[in-house]
Amino acid sequence: ISGLNAAGVDVADLRVSPPAVSRHVLKTQGFAAAVHVGSSHLDPEAIFIRIYEPPGILLTPSLQKEIEKNFTRQELRRVPADGVGSVSYPARVRESYAQDLLDSLDSGTIRERRFRIVVDYGYSAASFVLPLVVGPLGVEAISAHGFFSQEVGERETLAQAIGHTKRLVTAVGADLGAVFDQSGERLYLVDEQGHEVPVDQTLLLYVRLLAEAGTHGKAAFPVTVTSNVEKIAGDGLEIIRTPNSLSDLTKAASGEGVVFAGAVGGGYVFPQFLPAYDAVASLSKLLELLAPLRRPLSELVAELPPPTLIHRRIACPWAKKGVVMRVLNERLAGRDVDVTDGIKLIDERGWSHVLPDPDEPLVHLYAEGETEEASEELEREVRDLVEEIMQGDASAARTSVQASS
Repeated sequence: ISGLNAAGVDVADLRVSPPAVSRHVLKTQGFAAAVHVGSSHLDPEAIFIRIYEPPGILLTPSLQKEIEKNFTRQELRRVPADGVGSVSYPARVRESYAQDLLDSLDSGTIRERRFRIVVDYGYSAASFVLPLVVGPLGVEAISAHGFFSQEVGERETLAQAIGHTKRLVTAVGADLGAVFDQSGERLYLVDEQGHEVPVDQTLLLYVRLLAEAGTHGKAAFPVTVTSNVEKIAGDGLEIIRTPNSLSDLTKAASGEGVVFAGAVGGGYVFPQFLPAYDAVASLSKLLELLAPLRRPLSELVAELPPPTLIHRRIACPWAKKGVVMRVLNERLAGRDVDVTDGIKLIDERGWSHVLPDPDEPLVHLYAEGETEEASEELEREVRDLVEEIMQGDASAARTSVQASS
């Protein structure tokens, strides 16, 4: 904040708030950008500084390049003493967020259902916000692991939190259990029988519930998400595919006519409220969709198509990623391929997908057929092809060295 002030930028300090609240302020109060500092949901030792742009989407690649350019060139704005920015502390931002969320829900139907739920906040600041939402909705929430600023012993991992929630759900006879990640963005579900709902099934559950509720509009998913979303979307939902990045997904979600977006991993987007991952909004919308059905969660999940999607990772040196993708593209010339992100090969058995990791020396392989056996066959074929290209590149390099010797 001091650095931004020194560059002449006025800053609104939201102190301890979940990222969804800062994005809501960005969307509703006309700020130019939002910055959220918090722990990584994958590595508690890592601190993430995330930048968002209007209307609350993650930093787009074009703006990221602009920031990096100015940072590396040290072309930083200097202002005179009278141009130094100010710091303000907006009042009641949590209450404003909660009220806008409540206004977007069918509160009466949810109140009639009288849900009892278990919520593990994952030590996130969402514990300051969710009570402002579930209270007016008449939802009885038994909670655990709210935010605290001082470290108290050893924190539970996500797996431990889900296990703890399973036991609580059955003990109190709850309709469902919800576990948040530490940023309050991702949502993990436990059904009324104390069974964890896999994240890929949760994504399909949202699609099915939206379709059965008669929702019309577009639903956005990365190219790596199961084709079952098309099968259960019905006539009301138009499925659009995006590159496999959160930035591209949230940018697509903010487009006209998009009513839902999501990816495997616990992140769901309801852009009519906020075009970003938000566990509080995701849970609230789930309660709204479940309320009129009056059926147990486990029953609804059991009716979903069984998952056959395979995802594997293989090591690939940074220097070979480009070669693998270029040669693979040449080998698959004339076949039915989708190059939205990586290379996705489609045939009558299903599809397989090769996607280089942007941050690690890895290549991701996805495959999905009608059965698990078909998926394994598709994955094995594309894995053999990728490994052959990597080995062939190494053999070519050794031959070249021997020839020059």
